[in-house]
Amino acid sequence: MNSVVLSGKLRVQARASRRRLVKYDERGYRIGESNPAAILTDRDVELMLELRAEGMSYAQLAEKFECSIHTVESICQFRRRSVTPARIVEDRS
Repeated sequence: MNSVVLSGKLRVQARASRRRLVKYDERGYRIGESNPAAILTDRDVELMLELRAEGMSYAQLAEKFECSIHTVESICQFRRRSVTPARIVEDRS
């Protein structure tokens, strides 16, 4: 199976074509890739954390995921994208 790297609009289109589960925090806000402002998928965040644990630098990760070094640092230090869902519902749109 060929691996395809998606970026920008293609990533958003691929995400939109799947049936999605929407995650909410305890206050009722969408979290993770369920948030309309999310740039990275939940899988991207998991992969970023795995690669960081293997020794990749923030700059290398920022280049790979096409985001800022600050975003990578915030995710890797669990200041961003670290909320546990309080409930998960199927997206009906």
